[in-house]
Amino acid sequence: MVSDCKVFLGKKDHLLMSTRSIKALAGGNLSVHMEFPRADGCHQVDAEYLRVGSEGHFRVPALGYLDVRIVDTDYSSFAVVYIYKELEGALSTVVQLYSRTQEASPQAVKTFRDFYPTVGLPDDMMVMLPPSDACSSGGKEAP
Repeated sequence: MVSDCKVFLGKKDHLLMSTRSIKALAGGNLSVHMEFPRADGCHQVDAEYLRVGSEGHFRVPALGYLDVRIVDTDYSSFAVVYIYKELEGALSTVVQLYSRTQEASPQAVKTFRDFYPTVGLPDDMMVMLPPSDACSSGGKEAP
């Protein structure tokens, strides 16, 4: 994950890998269930990604995501996602690497690392989040 978001930059060294469950809906929208490990358990968020324009292009008003694009994927193991969002009144850019496994393939990592500089994000804003199984069982609370 890489971002120029001040909230992310302040927390990036303490974040753990999150999980997401994505379900395709009629009309091209996506239902996304996210779980983020925290010291007090799993923080869960459900959001609908609303398709706009072409395939792989969304907005998520509930999360302040103004523009979400799937910029690269092999359709079986990884996707690189670009997000332009508003949080606490500030606009920011996020690029995330999604993988079906905790260890992303070298091809996926290369694709991610090749892309984020093209949107102006430098290496010092990037972190490869450490794996966590705290939220891997569909809503199970962390110990």
